Amino acid sequence: MANAKEDVDIKKLYGKSSSLQKDDFLKTFQMKEQGLSSNEVDSLIKQYGLNEIKQAKPKKWYHYFFSSLFSPFNSILLGIACILFYTDVYLAETPSYANILVIAILVITSTLLEFFEEYHSNKAAEKLKEMVATTATVIRDGKETSIPINQIVLGDIVILSAGSLIPADLRVLDAKDLYVGQSSLTGESDAVKKTVELETDISDLDSISDLNNICFMGTNVISRFC
Repeated sequence: MANAKEDVDIKKLYGKSSSLQKDDFLKTFQMKEQGLSSNEVDSLIKQYGLNEIKQAKPKKWYHYFFSSLFSPFNSILLGIACILFYTDVYLAETPSYANILVIAILVITSTLLEFFEEYHSNKAAEKLKEMVATTATVIRDGKETSIPINQIVLGDIVILSAGSLIPADLRVLDAKDLYVGQSSLTGESDAVKKTVELETDISDLDSISDLNNICFMGTNVISRFC
């Protein structure tokens, strides 16, 4: 049986929101052009959580270790070691462990070198990612303010400019010559013009990415002239 998330018709949901007139949209979602207050934001964050995509948990050290141990190079060496054990120990009248010992040293050395290199590089990348904070400009308490994108909540009025990263799926409320690059979403290199009013019938759309008054998270503003 499909769960609640699978039952959501995204095209219908977005189509309904995009077809509303500006005033009706603001009224439906209880939005104000002067933005949210700090108290409203705190309440919405508690209700809906932060504006961020759920990511996989960071790998533990032993994941990197076993990945290094069973790398293609080490797998070949371990296979050779098994053959040598059969020929030099099991079949031989006088068992010899010299070749097996050499291969064991190679495997251990290769594993440790690859493990420390991969482990430290991934940890450094995670720390760098934490340091890089992407922000967005919103209207809070009646004035424009810059906040981390994970602090954006339902009802925020987001201000976009050329080069801005779209911080969440947004309904366009006011724009003139707004062009957005959706290549990260659709693969198309040409910028797409976004307008306030929906210009296409919902039934004629192949994908929600064709909605001309919705900006999608992860895309970016190419230009905006007001």
